[in-house]
Amino acid sequence: MEKDAVHGVSLLRQIIADKGNTMIGDAQSSLASCYATGNGVEADTVQAAMWCQRGVDGGRSQLAIQNLPIILKCDFCGTTPARQVCSRCVQVRYCEARCQRGHWNRETDPHKCHCRRRAAEASVDGAAPGRGGASSTSAP
Repeated sequence: MEKDAVHGVSLLRQIIADKGNTMIGDAQSSLASCYATGNGVEADTVQAAMWCQRGVDGGRSQLAIQNLPIILKCDFCGTTPARQVCSRCVQVRYCEARCQRGHWNRETDPHKCHCRRRAAEASVDGAAPGRGGASSTSAP
């Protein structure tokens, strides 16, 4: 899946180069939306936030500015800003450690199942999994 995302970004950059610099922010915001919804790439809130932030910083995209608070939501309680990420899968965001612990042990669809599955997939693919557990680090 990662190769598909890299290829997609490469194509997106080529389109931007052809159409000019004015579309960079909107293109980055569109890529953020793809990551947020899992449209064409694996859903990843951290990647979504990164691309949306790039759309805000680089292109001053109005779409990115509108979407940034939505994309930076905590995956457990929904508040913003969610500046911590799960250090194991690096795919979900949290506003604080309490939310991460709550999501990890939730009765329905606990995050620990997702993390363990993702770590197992990474080890099969040859990539090193994260440090494990429910620890978190601050997002960049």
